[in-house]
Amino acid sequence: MRTLLVILVALAVIAGAPSHPVVAQAPLVMKVATVNPGESPRNLAAYEFAKVLGEKSKGRIKVEVYINNQLARGEGAMLEGVQLGTIDVAPVGSAPIGGIFEPAYLPLDLPFLWASREQVWKVVDGPVGQELFKKMEAKGVKGLCFGGGWGFRHMLSNKRAINTPEDMKGQTIRVQESPIYVTMMKQLGANPVPMPWGEVYLAMKQGTVDGMEIPVVTMVSDKFYEVTKYYSLTNHTYPPISWFMNLKRYQSLPADLRQAVDEAARATCALDRKSEVDKEKGDLDFIKKSGVQVNEVKDLRVFQDRMAPAYDLVASKVGKEWMDKITAAVKAAK
Repeated sequence: MRTLLVILVALAVIAGAPSHPVVAQAPLVMKVATVNPGESPRNLAAYEFAKVLGEKSKGRIKVEVYINNQLARGEGAMLEGVQLGTIDVAPVGSAPIGGIFEPAYLPLDLPFLWASREQVWKVVDGPVGQELFKKMEAKGVKGLCFGGGWGFRHMLSNKRAINTPEDMKGQTIRVQESPIYVTMMKQLGANPVPMPWGEVYLAMKQGTVDGMEIPVVTMVSDKFYEVTKYYSLTNHTYPPISWFMNLKRYQSLPADLRQAVDEAARATCALDRKSEVDKEKGDLDFIKKSGVQVNEVKDLRVFQDRMAPAYDLVASKVGKEWMDKITAAVKAAK
């Protein structure tokens, strides 16, 4: 009887045991991609996203970071990758978004629109930014947050320093893939050449273009000081950065992981902005010490006076109502 009881207990234990060993669930893997090398604010922010999301998700999401065009060449291709789902998350500037994907972004790149980066951030953090992100959902991407920007953009050239519009005449200038920048350069007498970011360094090095326009931080992070003679501080545009995620991927996550993504995104964009500000002054000093001739442009009004066609172009593409909404928000944020 005792033996029978032992056998019955053993059988009960076996019957109650799982038929297969318990295996820990593998984490979800997400890919974040950027166009910049080195310690660009975008890259620092991308690594912050990976760290914070890993913590907030308690290891259920693992983020892989791919910098320097590893997954796609140029911001336009990055955003296409996010649409397709080959890239999960990417930061993209307003110029290629407006020029290729959603015209409502175009006004953000109007020349001499912004007085400060804080003004930009106040506008995009408000109703304008939310409306832009809503429009982008129709393109298959989820707007996570607005980061910093590429910084105020300035002219660089291997021909001459830029002090007046006449100094631009006849120069072949690489521009972003946006009709605003094409129009702007034509109004200044230059020959604009739209070109993806991944091709620009070699074009400057080989003399395919005479110049281009980029912010201070990018001048250093992407080592354009190596292939540039003159850097003229024109402060002509400030394109804000949008961080996007594939919409279906975002919607497929359970609620707690969507919340983790949202929290990680807020930390990411906060660091994105802070890093840009922290790096800019030191980077400008570095550019000067590297041998590039840096000049302040004393009279920007002569440049501004030529920009009406760029404003007219954008108004024709986005309509008076949206144009008025943007300009009102800009004015209110001063």
